[in-house]
Amino acid sequence: MNEKLISVIIPYYEANNTINRCLRSLASQSISKEKFVVIIVDDGSKNSLKNNLQEYDFDIKSFYHDSNKGLPAALNTALYNISTRYFVRLDADDYVHANFLEILLLKFELDPETFAVSVDYKLVDELENTISVQSSSEYPIGCGIAFRTEILRNIGYYNEKMLMAEEIEYRKRAETIGKISRIALPLYKYVKHLSNMTNDDKNYDRYKKKIPE
Repeated sequence: MNEKLISVIIPYYEANNTINRCLRSLASQSISKEKFVVIIVDDGSKNSLKNNLQEYDFDIKSFYHDSNKGLPAALNTALYNISTRYFVRLDADDYVHANFLEILLLKFELDPETFAVSVDYKLVDELENTISVQSSSEYPIGCGIAFRTEILRNIGYYNEKMLMAEEIEYRKRAETIGKISRIALPLYKYVKHLSNMTNDDKNYDRYKKKIPE
């Protein structure tokens, strides 16, 4: 069996309508399914995802919170349980290009000094129509960034008090180590819909103000 190289962590909360699209995009990856593992953390959903995981032929590990603890706690539960060289986050309502994992791994292989790498993304609507193509450097999001797992020893885990803007706070800590490399290919599909947490501008800005300059 080939060594698993990368963990795909997916926080999940009441996303029954979208998780299968996300997982199908991982089932279509160009690399061997033996090279990646998917770690899903159900953050206290009333509608459990257990029945959604039977049809996939790649390795899925699932964890379940008894109550809704918040996105950073779900991410940390996944990170506590990884044993691969790299990890990358997807959200349960998003999906990725078939070469997403292959290109991320190739970047790490070709550049041993790279500690983190992001891909550009397409902002799409709920019908999968492209709204725009965004640079992951100019308009960063929390997903589609792969890290060497050893970074956890340097900057730690997500701040569980940051119930919003947790990705900004984590990325800022990561950038104390060095610059996050960018792959200028839109390999990530970020779905824009009314339930995006970032649409709650008032609360989002309140959490952003807690991040040290």
